[in-house]
Amino acid sequence: MELHDDAASSQPVDRREGFLAGGVIGAALTAATADARDAAAVLATLAGGEPMLRMAPPGRRRAAIALGDALLVELTSGGVDLRRLAQRWVTWQGDDGLDADPMLSLALDHLRQYDAPVTELAAGSVSALAAALPAAVASGSPRAMVAGAFHVARMLDPRESTALAAVALVLTASIFMEGRRDFVPDVVAALRANDAPEEVLDAFRWIPRDPRTPPPVPDGVQPDPVAVAVWLLWQAHHRTRDADVLRDLALHGGVSPTVGAITGALLGARDGMATWPARWTGNSSEEMVLRRALAGRLRS
Repeated sequence: MELHDDAASSQPVDRREGFLAGGVIGAALTAATADARDAAAVLATLAGGEPMLRMAPPGRRRAAIALGDALLVELTSGGVDLRRLAQRWVTWQGDDGLDADPMLSLALDHLRQYDAPVTELAAGSVSALAAALPAAVASGSPRAMVAGAFHVARMLDPRESTALAAVALVLTASIFMEGRRDFVPDVVAALRANDAPEEVLDAFRWIPRDPRTPPPVPDGVQPDPVAVAVWLLWQAHHRTRDADVLRDLALHGGVSPTVGAITGALLGARDGMATWPARWTGNSSEEMVLRRALAGRLRS
């Protein structure tokens, strides 16, 4: 079902909380079945066949959350210093590194060794999308938000297409947190303004055209970042029940916690988490508590 440009029923603080805490929930849901490669393996993993949260162990943070937290600290400290941001990422990798995929590990190793972003990767890094996503909270300065998302993503993945996918997701999240839902025209305009290739523009233009044929679920260790963004924006445009999208993602199996985190954050930004199961939202982990508290401190 296509979403219309109606004001969301949730309040701004609810959508901010959904954006920040929803990422933790999405990561924990997909983490439970990330290693399950078929329906039988998913059922064997989930007692009763219902999605469950697999939170990060105490004192640790999953890659998507740690990368995003580093940018959130920069954004709420008065300005983003990219060198300092990189150092936060590198420190996390040395101390923790939970769920760091191969491309992220290569990018962070390069930052540590050469104090400069990697210039070549064998595949796109979906972690770059997670790292840039918190730029959406800087929506008061749209131009800086878009530019920041682009540059932050390229620190972990040199591909311009990945940076453009990050811009699409960040812009959509900011629109959702404002209470709007019609995001495709804004996304296409922003991509065009950043000289996106026609094949990238076409991928995002296609989203509203076919409500019956969703893109393939972006599973596997290293899904293509543009494919992840197109899949997620298709879900956000055509499906009204956030919890169902997250549930389906967890039951599919083989989806990385990083993709889960991006999905939970974006859908939480759209509607908040009021309709999500209490067994998901009632978690009192440190990550959840801190992100919920930050949502309350951020301005509308």
